[in-house]
Amino acid sequence: MDLKSTFIKDLQEYRNLESIVNSIFYTDRQLPEQVFRKDFGNYVFEEFDLAMSDKFWDTIQILARQSQDNYVLCAVLNPHPLEYYYKEFGYFNWVKLPLNLTADEYLNILNIEPESSPADSITTNSFTIVWLSPSMKWAIWGDRNDEVCVLAFKDQSNVSEILPQLRTWRFVEDEAVSDWIGMGFRGFTIPKEIADALKNNYR
Repeated sequence: MDLKSTFIKDLQEYRNLESIVNSIFYTDRQLPEQVFRKDFGNYVFEEFDLAMSDKFWDTIQILARQSQDNYVLCAVLNPHPLEYYYKEFGYFNWVKLPLNLTADEYLNILNIEPESSPADSITTNSFTIVWLSPSMKWAIWGDRNDEVCVLAFKDQSNVSEILPQLRTWRFVEDEAVSDWIGMGFRGFTIPKEIADALKNNYR
């Protein structure tokens, strides 16, 4: 498979996928605000760095099998996909990930860089990034600055079956979540007002 072919190049296809993204997320918000629209819940957290590794592909496959999607969208929101990425490189930093990829191929896609711009691979240049089911049954918001990803479900029917398979994901009350986010603050401690807002929005 030509892994570069998984990137979105067509403007109309981007617009169509953007409408799905906007129906799931408040893309103008950031954590600890509520970034998911009202139909989503059962939030769990994971360390952001895991999403940039081959190990994350196991999570994606578990979720996609349950939602019966034939691909998963990986979409960078910051830097801006149209105003920056498409303008500079002629394609989008959005990828339709086929489920028959290997974990190594997933990692290779994240590391694909535009010609003459190694600093603009998804791995290197993604501050806000989402992964989602095109059927909109689940979605993940990733925030590099806050060091976490948040997974939420719209389809609640199989959550009790899925969550035990996602062994490293944690509920917002778990101390690990505070530790991950705290890495970005002085003294590696999350401020109380941010911790409280996060728990209010994602409990």
